[in-house]
Amino acid sequence: MIRKVVLAAVLLATVTASVAAGYKVTVHVTNKLSSRMVLIVHCKSGDDDLGARALEPDADFGFSFGPSFWGGTFFWCNVAFQDKRLSFVAYDQNLHHGWVVDFDVEDGGVYRHNRLVRGWK
Repeated sequence: MIRKVVLAAVLLATVTASVAAGYKVTVHVTNKLSSRMVLIVHCKSGDDDLGARALEPDADFGFSFGPSFWGGTFFWCNVAFQDKRLSFVAYDQNLHHGWVVDFDVEDGGVYRHNRLVRGWK
């Protein structure tokens, strides 16, 4: 029982130290469309609207933030080119773990680690 309490205290101290030390997550969205079209990217959370960006081919848009100590940090992005649009979860603190989250927007939709996250509508 004491081991569990000590382990919980160590984990809490580690998480608290990470947040206090300015632990940041970085999200990147890269235009990998083979058509070489400009991609419009607009990312936001419940608290922050990062604005729309026009990404030239092979360009990326990156943003960093500190996750909430209490959990619940959530960002989503809308992407569009020509008449195609889609929305995807860029970061969900309850699902994503790590410091860097990379997405590639390709002809089939949005990919992460070469796996389709969301296809075009």
